[in-house]
Amino acid sequence: MAKKIVHIISHSHWDREWYMPFEKFRIRLVDLIDRTLELLESKEGGFQYFHLDGHVLLVDDYLEIRPEQEQRLRKLVEAGKLYIGPWYVLQDAFLTSGEAQIRNLQFGIQRSEQLGSATKVGYFPDTFGNISQSAQLLQGFEIHTAVFGRGINSVAENNTLTNDQNSGYHSELWWESPDGSKVLSVFMANWYHNGMELPTEPKAALARAEVILNNVQKYSTSQHLLLMNGCDHQPVQSDVGAAIRTLNEVMPDYTFIHSNFPLYLDSLQNDIRPWETVQGELISEFTDGWSTLVNTASSRMYLKQWNVKVQTELERWVEPFAAIADQQGRDYPAALVRYAWKLLLQNHPHDSICGCSVDEVHDEMVTRYRKAMQVAETLSSKALEFIAANVDTGNLDSAGIPLIVFNPLGWERNEWVDALIDVETELPLKRYALLDIHGNEVDYECEDLGIVNGFTLPDEVFRIPWQKRRYKLSFKASRVPSLGHTTYLFTNRTSAPSAEDAVQEQSACRVTNGSALMENDYYSIEVCPKGLVSIKDKITGKTFHDLLTLEDSGDIGNEYLYRNAEGAEPIVSGNDRVEMKLLSTGSISKLSIKHVLKLPAEREGNVRSMRMRDQVVVIDISLPMNARRIDVEVKLDNRIKDHRLRVLFPTDLNTEFVHADAPFDVVRRNIKPWGERTNPSNCERMQSFFDLSDGKDGMMIVSSGLPEYEVLRDGRNTMALTLLRCVGELGDWNYFPTPGAQCLGDYSARFSIISHKGDYRSALQQAYEFNVPMRVVPAEVHSGTIAPELSWVKLSAEPSVQLTALKKADTCDGLTLRFVNLSDREENIQVSGELCKNAIGANETLLNEKNIRPIEGVDESLKATVPAKRMSTFILEGSKSNRK
Repeated sequence: MAKKIVHIISHSHWDREWYMPFEKFRIRLVDLIDRTLELLESKEGGFQYFHLDGHVLLVDDYLEIRPEQEQRLRKLVEAGKLYIGPWYVLQDAFLTSGEAQIRNLQFGIQRSEQLGSATKVGYFPDTFGNISQSAQLLQGFEIHTAVFGRGINSVAENNTLTNDQNSGYHSELWWESPDGSKVLSVFMANWYHNGMELPTEPKAALARAEVILNNVQKYSTSQHLLLMNGCDHQPVQSDVGAAIRTLNEVMPDYTFIHSNFPLYLDSLQNDIRPWETVQGELISEFTDGWSTLVNTASSRMYLKQWNVKVQTELERWVEPFAAIADQQGRDYPAALVRYAWKLLLQNHPHDSICGCSVDEVHDEMVTRYRKAMQVAETLSSKALEFIAANVDTGNLDSAGIPLIVFNPLGWERNEWVDALIDVETELPLKRYALLDIHGNEVDYECEDLGIVNGFTLPDEVFRIPWQKRRYKLSFKASRVPSLGHTTYLFTNRTSAPSAEDAVQEQSACRVTNGSALMENDYYSIEVCPKGLVSIKDKITGKTFHDLLTLEDSGDIGNEYLYRNAEGAEPIVSGNDRVEMKLLSTGSISKLSIKHVLKLPAEREGNVRSMRMRDQVVVIDISLPMNARRIDVEVKLDNRIKDHRLRVLFPTDLNTEFVHADAPFDVVRRNIKPWGERTNPSNCERMQSFFDLSDGKDGMMIVSSGLPEYEVLRDGRNTMALTLLRCVGELGDWNYFPTPGAQCLGDYSARFSIISHKGDYRSALQQAYEFNVPMRVVPAEVHSGTIAPELSWVKLSAEPSVQLTALKKADTCDGLTLRFVNLSDREENIQVSGELCKNAIGANETLLNEKNIRPIEGVDESLKATVPAKRMSTFILEGSKSNRK
């Protein structure tokens, strides 16, 4: 029988920031890489390879301090001695968007290749669970293998096997995405440290090897075994060559080699057996539930809110409209777009975005978010203003103010928008009318915001300060074209309006005797004196009761883990002091519900304190007329420590499953957890929404940066959305106090309630609209090259097909369009609009924009079939547009 080959891979898992801030870790990183380069260049000692943890940003962190070492490092990468990439950062997979993960691989591979070569291995050593579309994502970058450390069996610490009864999966397996994409994968069942600090003394080496090889072989089915020689921030073992020589002497039935991932995985491919296939997302659902790390989704919730804000700005505004402006003659700001993305991605490592580091780390993250947002907002504003400046408004009243309404989503929209208008003199508002593109008068509301001061920074002359009067105009923008714009005109009609011209449409809202009623064409909302809400869907006839209940529980866990305080039942609203106030009526009704909860001030040991404090929580409900969504904002000055605040939505829907959106997918999860789970909490993660449906009726909760939810097994299938979770320590391997994680001070959170027919697909468009409201840019009356109403990209498809990217192509002077089919069946799509009219050809590509095949017959539209659960990418080549 042939000897088994033991592949020993030297590495150091390098969290860029975690229990120490970035710069302190970087000092150690410089020492690590300095020493590694010396060892790899040495002709003696048997040290042949080093794996630099799968993310290339740490190489740039090193070269920023040691720029003179770049050629030396590049030579070792080119020689196949030092392995870098393919990721830019080792991101968390559930809390970052699918498009962000594509940019992560794109930037990581590009930078790695600049430095010599990219390691084409999907490396997920410590990702806190793995998303369903991982295999498809890797295949899109021509990566056909993966290595991961979490998501199926329980993690085995200290090279010992725990929970043997859960070890259903072996180390070698196929990992398959919902579309059928597969990658050959290795699950590090004994963690990524099972070969760390190998002894060189024969007796110790033999004793150690017998233990670790026994553990590895309990999971492995191959002749090729894996030992990972390193751990978190582990200094390189310089005498690993001597240790390997000793192991070969004391264990003659094995061959130990210093190896690397390409060599090891190539060996597995030559030893393929009938391995198991694991499908979809890997969330450790068949474990006891205490080590899933899922509650990092609610640690430092402000980070998640920041992340959604910046991601949305880049994906929905900067990239598409900068690309459109480029087609019209404004140079695409590629370097600045890349810079903003990299700032954002630097916040995506699992110990960063997950909020499970020391306070200094997360303080620095907020600075990065702010910098990324400053760049992104400037880029999107410049692109929109450029397009607006080129819209042909020459046929409009020269005394009026054109308002260009932009829609970045792939379908026609009707939505209330706000426009800020700055003018030189006070306007006689009673004489002003708002006209749509066809000259029809549109109802509006206007608020005089008074005198404001500002400045402009022209491209060719000195700054110009100004003082103007500002008005806020609110109106319903109707039939705004798919990924396009339309034009309204705010103009003096020279005569005062008649009584018949007054606003007719209104949503109803009133407060009487401590109760409240809100109503529009779709919903009737009743709020009882206790602050509990009933919602009747006028279309389906379904009524939901006791909604917007607040639930506060003690949390004696840490940044990784929620753990309910001992002997403490959650405190729920219903018996607290409640005040209601009508904030506005008319086009958008707004009602404020003020709760005063009496809550324990903090934890005392493992129980909640007997000392109570008043905690004011304000819930503002907004109901626009003709809206299918009920938008909610919760505001509080958090004064309580060691607690979790959630909002509850009892549904009384009879279903066993919950649907939640994930990167490039909507996943179905069981509400009832696995029978051997012991953690009573069953929280999970989403990108922006989770949904329950009994097939006839359904309810969707859409959030803005609130990624943690739970469906309670309380007989009512209550949907629970985490608003805030506050703890005082990091957790893990030592005690690290984190007072910043208590999140004291002002806090607000936004979400939306959507009742619907059928399943989640009927509410998808309203869900995505919640996080991407339309924008209005004032313009001037002038001639232009762009039509006053235009769709740049019009998608004709089922709502389950979503446009996720429109950007400047990286591989040619074209435009990249990406769609994802979220349904379980193939869908036909037709893409038209101005950009298709201007294209001279189209190709379907991989995610890395390498051509798969040309699309035939592109004549003002692109037709294609998108398979079930597939991401499909197309590049529109060339242009017939009037680029300058």
